[in-house]
Amino acid sequence: MLAEEGLENVFQRHTYLAGGVRAAIFEGWKLKLCATAPKWYSDTVSAIMLPEGINGAEVIARAFNRYNLALGAGLSKVAGKLFRIGHLGDLNELMLLAGIAGAEMAMLDVGVKIEPGSGVAAAQGFWRMAQVIAAKSAPEAKAGIAA
Repeated sequence: MLAEEGLENVFQRHTYLAGGVRAAIFEGWKLKLCATAPKWYSDTVSAIMLPEGINGAEVIARAFNRYNLALGAGLSKVAGKLFRIGHLGDLNELMLLAGIAGAEMAMLDVGVKIEPGSGVAAAQGFWRMAQVIAAKSAPEAKAGIAA
């Protein structure tokens, strides 16, 4: 599958998917990443910091037990302070939207004060805009050729 897609395309897809997850985190949920600066952001996994007083293990357990969604845990110094969403492998926008929605529902269930639907909407907006920009910069668009 990697050879068929091409390794550079895989890396580009992971960057694109990570952008949608970060939009959900920052714009939708108004939360932070464990990585404190963009130079540390990962295109393979996002570690989402939870508000003070919310146990990451409870979000993870609720996501799994109620929504059959597996989220990653924080380790060592950040254990219980965050959960992780992976965005690599054989994955597309719709699959990741399901994960974002499940994480959002689990957070709401355990008392995280976020706007329902905000993370999903932010990710959708990011990916839709990225597609518009990509379409406008495609060679056929620049040449005025209809797709």
